[in-house]
Amino acid sequence: MDFDSTTYLTFFLPAVVLGHWVLRRLLNATVAQAWLLLASVVFYVLGAATPLHVALLVGSILFNWLISRKIASYEDLPQRLRWLHIGLGGNILLLGVFKYTAFFLGGVYSLSGIAAPVPHLIFPLGISFYTLTSIMYLVDCYQKLYEPLRLFEYASSVPFFAYITAGPIVRAGTIAPQFRAPLSAEERASLFTTGVYRLGSGLAKKLVLADLFASVANAGFASTQGLSSSDAWCASLAYTMQMYFDFSGYSDLAIGSAALFGVRIPENFNWPYISQSISEFWTRWHMSLSHFITNYLYTPIVRSFGKVTLTTSAVATVLAMTIAGLWHGPAMTYVVWGVMHGFALAVNQVWKRRKLKLPKGAGWFMTMMFVNASLVVFRAPDLSTAAHILRMMFVPFGVMAAGNLSLAELDQFFTSDVLVRGCLVGLPILAVSLWRLRQPGPDKAAVFAISPTVCAVLYSLLVYCVLFAGTTSAGFIYTQF
Repeated sequence: MDFDSTTYLTFFLPAVVLGHWVLRRLLNATVAQAWLLLASVVFYVLGAATPLHVALLVGSILFNWLISRKIASYEDLPQRLRWLHIGLGGNILLLGVFKYTAFFLGGVYSLSGIAAPVPHLIFPLGISFYTLTSIMYLVDCYQKLYEPLRLFEYASSVPFFAYITAGPIVRAGTIAPQFRAPLSAEERASLFTTGVYRLGSGLAKKLVLADLFASVANAGFASTQGLSSSDAWCASLAYTMQMYFDFSGYSDLAIGSAALFGVRIPENFNWPYISQSISEFWTRWHMSLSHFITNYLYTPIVRSFGKVTLTTSAVATVLAMTIAGLWHGPAMTYVVWGVMHGFALAVNQVWKRRKLKLPKGAGWFMTMMFVNASLVVFRAPDLSTAAHILRMMFVPFGVMAAGNLSLAELDQFFTSDVLVRGCLVGLPILAVSLWRLRQPGPDKAAVFAISPTVCAVLYSLLVYCVLFAGTTSAGFIYTQF
């Protein structure tokens, strides 16, 4: 059940929100939390490919909760570390078996000349994201940042439907207390209104912008051998824009969905395409993953070297980003993408240490050219295709030659269907955004609060617009990871 589907927007989300607040008002917050847990289970069951995947999620929750209790039961560091390693090993094994078995066995068979079928297991829904959530929780418990949660609290936090399928990546210790935290009428109104706004913003990004850029990107990457240089640039830039609006739109929908229940989850994007350096880019792009890479990959790796030097820091950066690339999926394109960003960040570290500077604007241009080139590798089906597209982009020949990417794909921006989507979904959100910017006060989110009744009306209009304009059939990019 995608966030932009009519089933989610028309039936599932309104029913869960209404049930949650009625139960919280008439009974108590614990019952309302149990309702959210039940809704999350239903959401996952409807999206899971097989019952086995549901059992794996339940098993992961029980395993990590038990490990966290064992870690907390010891005071001496060796015992705590021993149980942490058991927990980390279990999570990595679960992720590795279902996501990387075919990748590694295929490589082994190829190198050794073994002619045997490679098993291809179906990825369990959201396994990459709930595994990272579990790893973060165990490390936080080991470092005594949080007391171990009760099973009910932990089981409510990990599979919460707002982020189970594609993030943002959360820390269970910060989410669990929010389910029963008392909220004033003003806070509820502010979160509810912000939630409706973020839902609309996410839908506009996905349905109006991401899907339009996707039509150009898909056409280009589907016919790479016939691309001219100008075609290659059009396709690559279109995918760069599609990736941002698709994933940023998904994150808005996730944040907006959670806000309707009074839950704040981390932001994932902060205008990443205005970055002046690659390090700044990673403070603005997929911020929850960047937090995980910095605190749960880079920091332990660099500490394992003993003395922190520029060299060890650079090596740790490359290793951390390579792991992050592999986390995206079992393909060499993802690994190379991670290595590219690792080396770019390492070069940036040396650049900063030597206090070198670029002319104004040059840093932004170089950063965006690198990001665009790396996303070609990320999107391409294999490394040879990526190399071909990059060669067409950067080797100066055939710039004006005719290619297979026709103007028909570009015309998608001006079709009547697109205009309907833009007017019905995009323009109302733009109007609300402009109105929001005019509100007084330093905290726009705090003052942007109207009555729940008006919010319900706005939400009904939004759903009507989506039903009338039609929804995407492509799904969100990051749900495949």
